[in-house]
Order: sequence, then structure tokens, then C-alpha cells
Amino acid sequence: MKALKIFSLALLMIFIAQGKTFAEMPEITAGETYFDVFKGVYVLKDNVHVALNNHGFKAKITADGAKVSVVNQKCWADGNVKLEQENITFGCDNAYLQWATKTAEVTGNVKFENKKGVAINSDTAIFNWKEKIVDFYGKVIFDGQEYQHVKYNVVEEKILELDKIFDAPEIIIPEAE
Repeated sequence: MKALKIFSLALLMIFIAQGKTFAEMPEITAGETYFDVFKGVYVLKDNVHVALNNHGFKAKITADGAKVSVVNQKCWADGNVKLEQENITFGCDNAYLQWATKTAEVTGNVKFENKKGVAINSDTAIFNWKEKIVDFYGKVIFDGQEYQHVKYNVVEEKILELDKIFDAPEIIIPEAE
């Protein structure tokens, strides 16, 4: 439990360093938590659940496991990764988030849905949360059609690009540092 409180405080410090604070402390639970001193990461295993409320922005993140580097401001999540926010659900097998670049790279069984019925499935995707743009790559299925690339604006709920032929970047989730 002490490790969990330290982890919560560390997450809070990341957001304070960026000039934003949580209205409420995030609720973080997992079957097992510990700090890997050799890699400098917090490790969360078995039924990871993070719920946050940042001044009205509410989100819930779940995964089988996660590692977080507070110093490097990075997070690795794997196994049944799911983000639920008011209007969207985003799922995948693996995710790699970097605060410095404000990006999330996701791989494996990527599934995006919003409450207005937009559904996009792909092999991989990159989400730029500053721009609120998601680029889906690989075998991308949208509206019953197959594409190699779909660019979607999450805020405007608008398709920006549909490409049948596209030279997609290779997305490889690195090992935790």
C-alpha cells in the first residue's frame, strides 16, 4: 500500500511539473505493485486500474500490467489495455506513452470507438494528445472498408485522411528503461 501511495504521488508530481494539477488524486489499484530499483520504474501487475478526474476530465485506464518511469516521464502498458473517456473507448494489446512528446504509440488489436458510432480497428496507431489526432496504420478497417492509414481528429470527430496505399512507420514498443 505504501508503494501505491508513492506511485500516486509520483504521478501527481509529473502533472505538477507540467503546470497542471489534479482536482483529485488518481485512484490506482493493482494486484501487485513495487519499485524496480535497477530500471527506475514502478511496476504494476495484475488488474491495473487507474481512474482520474483532472478538473472535469475524467478517464479510466485498465491493463494487465504497466511500468511507469517518473524520471523519464514514460509509461508502458500491456495486456488488454483500455482507455475510457466520456465519449471514447480506445483499446489495444500494448501501449507506450511519453509525456515529453505527448504521444501514445499502441500496437496489437487496436480498437477505437466513440459514442456517435465511429469505429476504427487497426494493427497500430499513434495518438498525439496535444493535437488530439490519431493516426491508424496497417490493416485499418473503417466504415466497412480497408485502408492502410486513417487520420482522425478526436475532438472534432472528423476523418482527416483515408489512404488505401500508405508507407506506414514501424511502431515498436521499447523495453522499459
